[in-house]
Amino acid sequence: MKKNILLIGAEKDKSSMDMKKRLCERNANVIMLDTTKYPYDIKITFDANTNTNGYIQENSNKNKIPFSDISSAYWRWSEGVRTKPENDKLLQEIVYWNIEAALGSFFRCLNCLQVNPYESVKMHRYKGYILKLMKHKGIRIPETIITNDADELINFYEKNNKKVIYKPVRGWANTEILTDKKLTKKNLAALSNSPVTAQELIEGTDTRIYVVKDKIFALEIPSEKIDFRAEENAKRVPVKLPDNIERECFNINNILNLVFSGIDMKKTPEGEYVFFEANPTPVFLYDEECCNYPISDSIVSLLLQE
Repeated sequence: MKKNILLIGAEKDKSSMDMKKRLCERNANVIMLDTTKYPYDIKITFDANTNTNGYIQENSNKNKIPFSDISSAYWRWSEGVRTKPENDKLLQEIVYWNIEAALGSFFRCLNCLQVNPYESVKMHRYKGYILKLMKHKGIRIPETIITNDADELINFYEKNNKKVIYKPVRGWANTEILTDKKLTKKNLAALSNSPVTAQELIEGTDTRIYVVKDKIFALEIPSEKIDFRAEENAKRVPVKLPDNIERECFNINNILNLVFSGIDMKKTPEGEYVFFEANPTPVFLYDEECCNYPISDSIVSLLLQE
């Protein structure tokens, strides 16, 4: 009997389609949930009074699948929810929050293995909170502030001997080095529109660690850039982590209630590992290919609970 796997992703996302293909090759029935297509194409009924919790129908050509028949869910990628344009902006906002609230209820009531749980995926937005949580648990993090106060940013810059990087609080842009030339009145005034994350500059080698339940796949990314993503085809080198760092990575997943993650650290010249973030929906296909790591197969086996 085929297992029903819920895949939160999209057809335009290469990683989503690769995972769907791999699951289908292993005789799974994949229900693709593109959150931007709900409620326009995808039908979902949530029933608070039954053990099945309702059903999902990917499109009018597919069968209705009770939530209780979903054996596992993989959260690969979501662009959130979308609304159709309305002349009444208040109405459009109300519709948006209705759709978001409905999906939130569905995801929270999935009674199956989730890679990863909805709340853990959402928590990734709050990177400052996660860093504080890690520091509280004894994990080394860079000195960090999130601020919209120009004076605080300048004080932090001076305190760290002008060795500071900055980036958006949520992400979606590369990390850059803060310099005197960038501390212009115009740039500092921009803080009134949007806060920024500033961190001490950690010298060393970027290290990405994929944790799939009880497996670890680690690699280093030597790069001259402050953010290796700015270097096209940056080299990937498979590495074996020290035992204590492997244990720390498992601990990070446990703290954040993650089954699968892409953990970013920096290995300093002294051999210290500094934590930056743990991504619950990492893109890994390129790293997997470069290092010949069975990350995809490990996730598929996990979802099929083999």
